[in-house]
Amino acid sequence: MGAKRGDIGKWNTSGCEVKHRENETTCLCDHLTFFAVLMLPSSEIDQIHKNSLTIISYVGCIISALASLITIVFLCLRKKQKKHIVYVHMNLLWAIFLLDVSFLIMMLQASTKEDMACKARGTFLHFGMLACLTWMAIEGYSLYRLVIQVFNSYMKCLLVKLSLIGWGLPILIVCLIFGIDQSYYGPSSLKVYMSPDQYHTEIICWITKKEINNFLNLGYLSLVLFFNSIILVTMVYEIRRLKHQKHHWGYVVMLLGLSCVLGIPWGLAFFALASGTFKLVAVYLFTIINSLQGFLIFLWYLAKVLQSCRSNSMQCMTSNSLKLESSSTSI
Repeated sequence: MGAKRGDIGKWNTSGCEVKHRENETTCLCDHLTFFAVLMLPSSEIDQIHKNSLTIISYVGCIISALASLITIVFLCLRKKQKKHIVYVHMNLLWAIFLLDVSFLIMMLQASTKEDMACKARGTFLHFGMLACLTWMAIEGYSLYRLVIQVFNSYMKCLLVKLSLIGWGLPILIVCLIFGIDQSYYGPSSLKVYMSPDQYHTEIICWITKKEINNFLNLGYLSLVLFFNSIILVTMVYEIRRLKHQKHHWGYVVMLLGLSCVLGIPWGLAFFALASGTFKLVAVYLFTIINSLQGFLIFLWYLAKVLQSCRSNSMQCMTSNSLKLESSSTSI
């Protein structure tokens, strides 16, 4: 039981398992939760909104995971497109797929008879989130190199280095946290209010220490958003300086699209630190947009493919018309 400022709190015993130990009692529940807890695990929310956000998260993560797989398969089939940036796209999509699947696993089965299983799910989910954020930054860096610089012949070495950063850095961070104290991953409580003066506490398998989320996760997100913002400004400046080369603007549109899909929506986590209606709106937007992240990238890439096909079709029509004019002239 818990209370805040004289409010009445209680455990929701439906779907929960009580574990008694020598010095403590732990309640592990299998209630669903919502996507925004990745950045705001201590957020307090009403039961009605929690149920709505849970449904949105569940449906969004399923759609996002499926869309990520479809896009990965499509990229693999397009052998002519095996460029550096395509491999970066694929790694980002794998990271999103990993995040969606690990979050769905955490949603569907929060309780467990074994503490280590809950720790493992929390660790796996944290790794997926960090990998997703890391590959966001790599996306920005790769697009910058694609527009501003010319890739050298050591492409394979570059891809290996980026992969080591994209997957290795999240593994290192998670291993360090787990190595310092295994209890930092495991059952984490979430207050759900049934009325202004009454709430129940639900448990998710996530990060148990609030400071890790406030300083590490939000700090890591801040660095990624700051990094991509600097790259965006630099790219826009360089392309404006070379604005006579019109084909560069296509890459600006590409970066703007990726920045909206991969950067700005995650920044809503900072607006969710507010209170009242503004916080609730930010939580809803964060949950809707980011749980559908893979699907939004699928739509973005589909739009790029259709644009490319339309451009090739116009070039083909222009070429054919020129041939007809040439033939009529020769006749």
